[in-house]
This record gives sequence, C-alpha cells and structure tokens, in this order.
Amino acid sequence: MSTRTKRYDDERELSFEEEISTQKRQYGSLKSPYNQNQYQHSHDHRYTHRQLQMTRNYHCYPLSTRQVLANYGYALTNCPKLGYGRYSKVCQGTHLRTSKKIAIKIIDTRKVTQEYKCKFLPREIHTWKRLRHPNLVALFGVFEEAGKIYLPMELAEKGDLLTFVQQNGAQSESIAQSWMKQLISAVYYMHMRSIAHRDLKLENILLFADNSIKIADFGFCREFKAQNGDLSKTFCGSKSYSAPEILLGQEYIPFKADVWSLGVVAFVLVTNRMPYNERVASNTIIVEAQRNRTYHYSKKLQLSQMCQSTIDTMMTFDYHTRPDIQQAMNLPWFHLPITPVERKESGASCTTV
Repeated sequence: MSTRTKRYDDERELSFEEEISTQKRQYGSLKSPYNQNQYQHSHDHRYTHRQLQMTRNYHCYPLSTRQVLANYGYALTNCPKLGYGRYSKVCQGTHLRTSKKIAIKIIDTRKVTQEYKCKFLPREIHTWKRLRHPNLVALFGVFEEAGKIYLPMELAEKGDLLTFVQQNGAQSESIAQSWMKQLISAVYYMHMRSIAHRDLKLENILLFADNSIKIADFGFCREFKAQNGDLSKTFCGSKSYSAPEILLGQEYIPFKADVWSLGVVAFVLVTNRMPYNERVASNTIIVEAQRNRTYHYSKKLQLSQMCQSTIDTMMTFDYHTRPDIQQAMNLPWFHLPITPVERKESGASCTTV
C-alpha cells in the first residue's frame, strides 16, 4: 500500500472533457476517462499538503474526511450515503475543478481483516486501475490518509440493478437483451485480459442516467492464466449466483463461473425471481436443483424461445460444455436488433423460486 502522501504511480486524474461516449459500445473505440497530462498536481497543491502534514505532526490533529478530500480536489455533497458495508461507505461527492458529481468509496483500513488489507484490497485496486471499458465503472484515483483509503469513481445516478428490479419488476426482453449485451462486452474485455470478476450479481451492476449499465466492485477480481490450467480455489460471491462447481467446493475455472453468473443475472432481469433458493439447508440441495434445472419461465412473461435458450445455455450444469464468454457472445439472441418494449410487470420484488 502507498504511504499517506504518495499516490499510486499510474493513477489518472479526472478528465471529464474526455468522458466515455455511451454510444461507443466497442471497447476498441473507447476514449479513456483518464488523462495522464491533465490536472497533474501543481507545486502549490504539494506545498499545501506539506503544510497540512506539518500541522498534523505538531498538533496531532487528524484530518477530517472533508479536509482530506479537499486536499485532493474533491468535496462531499450533503446527499445521503449511496451505500455502506462493514469496512466502507460510498458517498456522493463533487470534483471541485469541474463541478462534476462523482461517487467516493471510503475504506477504513483500521477495521478490515488482515487478509482483506494485505490481499484483496491491493488486488482490487491494482486490477481496477488497469480496466478501461464503457461498461466498467471508472476509477478516478486512489489516495490514503490516516488509515482510510479513498476511491473516487463514476456516479451511477439510478443506483444498482437489484434495487431497480425490486422496485420496477421484471424487465422486458428487449431491455434485458440490451443490458446483457453491455455486460457480455465488459466481461469479454476482462476475460481477454485474463481477469475474472468472480462476483457478478445485480448488486454489483450499476444503472446510469442514460440507462447504460456498468459493472462495479472488483474486490474478488483476479488474474488467471487459463492456458496454464490456472484454477480458482476461493469461494467467491453469493450462493444464488454461484456455479455448481463452486458450491461443490471444487477447484473451478473462474471464467466459466462468470458465464454462469451472467446467466443468473439475465434470468432475474426477465423474471424478477432468483432461479434457485439459497436459503435451503445445504449446497447439495441447490446443486441438485441446478442439475435438474428446476427453474421455469412464466408464460405471462411472453419470453421468446431464443431468450430462454440463451439463459439455459449460460447456466449449463457441466462447466466443460458451458460456453466461455466468447461463445456466449456469439449466441444468436445477442445479435438480434433491439426493439424498445414496455415492461410487463412492475412493483414486485425479487424472490426465490
């Protein structure tokens, strides 16, 4: 981890003049939101920081969160917290130079486990800084002060997909198809760089004002060398989204497990239900339900056979025959033209079968 006054070497500052065009979904044409040559720290900024350090050393007054953020060019808004966990909280903030709204994740490293601090957090930050794709939430910087790590990032105005589906019900096949194409593109980008997400679920998919979606939370991401037979041994993510090989406690191919999770995401989007009940007594019961494919599609949803087949294929029980992300991307459903359709259900909440 960096010292309190040293920023990560390849950190990029905000450059909203080069915001990602939401119309450019091919990552090959992506304009990075980061600009190495713009908004670098001035001499005055470093001098101010040294003054604050001296003040703290002489008077032993820790900097408040607002003082720390101001020192790095950000400010908190008075909006309620966007989210929180055991060790962290996510607040809405502003980039002072551009007045653009952002989200800021604040992690209290004094409360985290040693494993998280030494293993998962450094891995998350290292991986996140490498990712540049229009459907992955952009990280704008990393800095640390007084035992807290600050991660300014893109703000999702409409929150996460789980909350959205709980409030609005099952989505039309057309909307689900549009969102799944964006997710497939983002995961393909990651997998082609040998990075598995390992925690794909609706809570970690954020919805933006233009109705585009982006994957967030890279805490379980890890680089794997598939050609070397590199397998994962760590149980990651939520039971409801976990592939059978994970629930069985086997070593698994994380890229194939990501595809299973995407299948679950698609199922929930079009049905407003979880395919399997994670609250049952044991993983064995869930695995048997997965093996026998006990979930079903309500006729009221009027889903096409191609949509159902796509989801079923992504949730193939045997990971040897389950498609990888490139094969999933080539499934016919993802190549149909998108036609806007009204939602068929509303007001229901996600439930298990």
